[in-house]
Amino acid sequence: MVKLALAASIATVIGALTFANMSEPFAADPPCVAKTFKTKLVEKACKEGGQKKAKEVMKAWNKSKKIKSCNQCHTKLAPKYELKADGLEQYKKLGGE
Repeated sequence: MVKLALAASIATVIGALTFANMSEPFAADPPCVAKTFKTKLVEKACKEGGQKKAKEVMKAWNKSKKIKSCNQCHTKLAPKYELKADGLEQYKKLGGE
């Protein structure tokens, strides 16, 4: 009988902790690392939704321009997304602002 009561108490505590953790708001998407921007598209996306939003809009833009890889313009990706020497020039040639 004591074992059953102990097991029920432990289950109650675990259940309460589980629901308490679920009620906390989810962490916001990380902000963009850059503080200055060379493109209007990325600047706007970063202000609206951080890195996640910027990545989404750039992937959509790349798809519309038939660019197959982010590495065409970037030397490194997350978290700083460093551009190649001609990365911004390539972007502008394809109509980016």
